[in-house]
Amino acid sequence: MTDAFDHAARLLADAPRILVFTGAGISTESGIPDFRGPDGLWTKVDPDDFTIQRYRANREVRVARWKMHQQGALWGARSSVRPNRAHEAVVELWRGGRMSGCVTQNIDGLHQAAGLPDDQVAELHGNIRKVHCLGCGARWETEEVLRWVDAGEEDPSCPHCGGLVKTTTVMFGEYLPLDQVQRAERFAAEADAVLVVGSTLSVYPAAQIPLDVVRRGGPMVIVNLGPTDGDRLAAARIEGKAGDVLPRLVDAILSSS
Repeated sequence: MTDAFDHAARLLADAPRILVFTGAGISTESGIPDFRGPDGLWTKVDPDDFTIQRYRANREVRVARWKMHQQGALWGARSSVRPNRAHEAVVELWRGGRMSGCVTQNIDGLHQAAGLPDDQVAELHGNIRKVHCLGCGARWETEEVLRWVDAGEEDPSCPHCGGLVKTTTVMFGEYLPLDQVQRAERFAAEADAVLVVGSTLSVYPAAQIPLDVVRRGGPMVIVNLGPTDGDRLAAARIEGKAGDVLPRLVDAILSSS
């Protein structure tokens, strides 16, 4: 790993602005399983229950979902999950002035919990710790809506328009949030290199963002356990856990400044 690590560190040290692109692999060390792995979410629940069509149509699905949130499941407002060393390393890269922004496929909000400002994170698949109304667009913190559930609202509705409410996570059948996509595109346009952490780069259109940097000639460094769909385009690839690799890699980048 030393040769690959040293090569990756040199590539990123030479890049004034680095786009960080993260997937499920950065959060597994916080106790959050991925979706498609052998112990992933889809082995425990029916993926069809995570379609926007079923959520809108089926009260039982909505009641069950809010009960899961109320019990601290799904890594939301009442979950015990916390950022790990990899999340903290990304914050250090930002504090060092070397990051164009962080684009994430994750919905857990752990980048912000580790210390990244909201405006430095583009959440392509939404955030489970925030809720919006599907009717009028009103927004709340998830914990506030859970207090409605605690008070007896099994299937909470918007107090302004009576519409259905759901977390801002993107369900199957929904478009990616335009404001987050535009922020991600801006981060990519400003980047000289891209650091991919814990993503197989197999889910589109999210995977298009780091590839935009590659198409403009910027090097892509991948840190992941297992192969990814972007390996052939990577200038360097480090096989390893994000929490083991990222703190060392960020230290090497910042110490070269």
